[in-house]
Amino acid sequence: MEYLRTTLTLGYDSQGTQIQKQFYGRTKGEAEEKKQNYVFMLENGINPDLGIITLDKTVYEWLWNIERYSGNKSSTFERYESIYINHIKDSMIGRIQVSEINKLLIQKYYNELMDSGKSTIFINKLHKLLNKFFKFAQSEGFIVRNPLYGLKLPKKDEDDLNYNEREIDTFTDDEIKAILNAIEPDNKTRYIVLFAVLTGARMGEILPLEKIDLVGDVVKINKSLRSVRVYTDENTYTYQLKVTRPKSESSIREIPIPEKLKTELKNLDILVKEERLRLGPAYKPNNLLFPSITGTYTDDKNLRTSWKRALKRANIPYKKFHALRHTYATRMIENGVELLTVSRLLGHSTIKTTEVYAHTSEESKIKAVQTLNSKLYV
Repeated sequence: MEYLRTTLTLGYDSQGTQIQKQFYGRTKGEAEEKKQNYVFMLENGINPDLGIITLDKTVYEWLWNIERYSGNKSSTFERYESIYINHIKDSMIGRIQVSEINKLLIQKYYNELMDSGKSTIFINKLHKLLNKFFKFAQSEGFIVRNPLYGLKLPKKDEDDLNYNEREIDTFTDDEIKAILNAIEPDNKTRYIVLFAVLTGARMGEILPLEKIDLVGDVVKINKSLRSVRVYTDENTYTYQLKVTRPKSESSIREIPIPEKLKTELKNLDILVKEERLRLGPAYKPNNLLFPSITGTYTDDKNLRTSWKRALKRANIPYKKFHALRHTYATRMIENGVELLTVSRLLGHSTIKTTEVYAHTSEESKIKAVQTLNSKLYV
């Protein structure tokens, strides 16, 4: 089939040569219509050439050339890159031209993810990334309007379990004692476990702590340590331990330290000094509260390995290290501490997150009352 062509002169280059764009159609009218649409988009501040690129390619360019240098935390960029690879690249919406994407297409994609088992939390993260990109695309003239404006995110059915109905893993007092007894006295894992269960701090908040963060009877939580991808280029990265700001402003807090923990921390200080003397010049000078045996940050992967080993030795079924934080919160509520106070000690951004522990505490009370059945009073 023969196609007809019409030409549009866009301007001149530095050599004075015309910059032209060709439009083709099965009829002269069709080719002319394409040219007029192109001119209309230019006159309305839209970049038509960028709009015809697929979403996955455009998001890729935006991530690596804009977002990577926008002051994001390494962990934030790592999350963006992971979302892009797993849910935008080669996806149903990823293959569509940016200018062709509309609210209905995005809504259908979110619904499909929900039906496939993705959580509303994940879909919210994807939505935030896409919304950030489309705002950029609109400001640069790729599109006329943001297709995500006014879109309703999918929610769980009312019959589904909500967050407060999920089971929370905790340890009994006897289990905590068994775990501590299963760890050698000269192993710093013992002190980290004790610190976690007596402060409720997260693993990432504990490992970067410095001695100056201990002030009087409190510990100041103001940073976080995590293993993040650090990119040298688009295809090359290494994992590095990096200290960053906590996950939210509410995570920056002060936690009172029990007297028992103060005593244990003095023993920890003696242990660290002995390690430094044994290693000599090879030991890296530091002011860390829980340094590795060589004076560097304790690697979270090594700690998790040591944690699993301790549970196995104590003959206790595996639970995540985070269960120590759950145990702290649950004990506080069981001992009558107000929910708002517990929420602030945990660094929750909303008291609603803390309510799950109150639910667990109520279950414990019910079980305790049921033990009266064995008394056979009546």
